[in-house]
Amino acid sequence: MSAMSGRTVPTVVVARTSVPGREREFERWLRRLAAAARAAPGHLGADVQPPNDVHPGEWVIVYQFEDATSRERWLESPERRRLLDEGAELVDGEAREQVLALASEQESVTAVASFRVKPGHDHLLADFHTQLVDRLTTFPGFLRSELFEPVRGVQDETVVVFSFDTRAHLDAWLESDIRREMLDGIDEYVDARTLNVVGGFGGWFGGPGAVEVKRWKQATVVLLALYPTALFLTFLSRQFWPDVWWVLGVLIGNVFGVIILSWALMPWLTRLLAGWLRR
Repeated sequence: MSAMSGRTVPTVVVARTSVPGREREFERWLRRLAAAARAAPGHLGADVQPPNDVHPGEWVIVYQFEDATSRERWLESPERRRLLDEGAELVDGEAREQVLALASEQESVTAVASFRVKPGHDHLLADFHTQLVDRLTTFPGFLRSELFEPVRGVQDETVVVFSFDTRAHLDAWLESDIRREMLDGIDEYVDARTLNVVGGFGGWFGGPGAVEVKRWKQATVVLLALYPTALFLTFLSRQFWPDVWWVLGVLIGNVFGVIILSWALMPWLTRLLAGWLRR
């Protein structure tokens, strides 16, 4: 396959460093610049990334456009030039700018795994997650993973979230011997574990002639519906079938979760937030 195959999204990556002591002004100015790009014709996305371990000391903006013409129109626009002139005194040194083509964003599929760890063994999950990411990175289609530790009174379980670009790639991981061996290695330290797969939100937000809803807004609304649903189903499971075989418990939870989300919460939330979703 050609290295250019599928790479059709004109993208601009710009890295800048703030003048010491003026970081807050610099951030406000940078976000104004990103907001102006979002209003430009042909704009697809503008992501502002603060300094981190990958680019310490630098702020990065990633712009994406429908086509090269839209990209060049923004780069040469009077509005961008005016903002760059306004922020010139806030920038330390020269900006590093890259213009490239990236692949179109794909609908990712995410698995949410929760673990109820036996007392005294909570620290093992952090090590487990480090090993998990090492192995996940060897599987095709892996995108990202995050570990969410318990929050007293809100989240009792340790939660691991990981995403793949397609359901087929996710299933390859879920059915792998490597995953099975990893779970066997922590089984004696875990009272219970649950797995749910989340993905394909488009059906909840689409419709004939509908405006495309931004991916982060879709995820936000799904989370608003998914979290209380998970709490409610966890409460029911503890009250009415606490000793059920965990495989059957996951199946029951998923069946009722899909019913609640698809026929109750998601239709209601998408109607309630319709104006915000379409903006």
